Amino acid sequence: MTLAEVVVQSRTDRSVAPHTGIGHDGEMILPGPDEPTGQSGDPARTLRIGYPERDAAIETLRKAAGDGRIRLDELEERMERVESSRFPIDLDEVLADVTSDLPSARVRAEFEAARAGEVATPRFGPGWSDEDREVLHAPWTTGLIRRGRWPVPAFLRCEPAGVLLELNFLEVNTDLKVIDLQVAARTGTLKLVVPESWGVDITDLQRRAIAVITFKANEAAEEGCPTIRVNGSIGSGVLQALLPNRRQRRM
Repeated sequence: MTLAEVVVQSRTDRSVAPHTGIGHDGEMILPGPDEPTGQSGDPARTLRIGYPERDAAIETLRKAAGDGRIRLDELEERMERVESSRFPIDLDEVLADVTSDLPSARVRAEFEAARAGEVATPRFGPGWSDEDREVLHAPWTTGLIRRGRWPVPAFLRCEPAGVLLELNFLEVNTDLKVIDLQVAARTGTLKLVVPESWGVDITDLQRRAIAVITFKANEAAEEGCPTIRVNGSIGSGVLQALLPNRRQRRM
C-alpha cells in the first residue's frame, strides 16, 4: 500500500480507531499498552519505520562520530536506540543534536504531499543533506549518463574521473528550488543539459586556468523553476552547461 493509498483509506474508513497506525507494508498496527494514543493526526507518531529509515539514521550517526561530534560509546548506545525505534519521532530523539534533517519532518512532508494528491519523493538517505551527498562516479571504461525521468536529489557530488559524466535534466520533474551540485573533476567532462526554464549558477566553482568551461545555459531560473548551484573544483577537466539542442526540443 502506498502512502497516498494510506491517506485515502484514512479518509474513507472511519471504523479504524483514531490511534491506529499503518506500517509501510500496509499492515494495520494497533498500539500496545505502552504506546501513546490520541496522536493520529501526526504520521511521525503513527507510521511505522523500517530498515531503510533505520539504516539512514545509523549512517548519519556514523558520520557524526567520524566528524568527532559524538564519542564511540555514544555511537554504540545510539545505534541500539535506533534499532529499537518504531516511529520517525523515535529517531528524532536520537538524531536531534547531530542533524537538522529529521525523519519526522520528512515523513510529515510526504504525508501532506500524498494528501494533496502529489507524488512525494522519499527524502532520506544519500542525496538529502550536505553531509551525505549522492555520489555519481563515472566508470573509467564506460562513463555515466543520467537521462529521462530520473530522481534528482537536493545534494549531488559528481566525479567524472577522466571520462564523460552527463546529467540530462530535460525530462526531470521535481519541486526542488535548488540543486546543490559539487564537482570533483581533476580530469574528465561534466555535461549538464537543462531546460530553458532552469538556471545554472557556477559562481562558486573553483577552476584552474587550463579548465574548459562551455556555458550556454541561463544563469537565472524562471519563477518556480530549479537552479543548479555548481560548486567544488575543476582541474584540467571540462564543464558544459547546455540548453536542449534542436533535436531535443522536438522530442
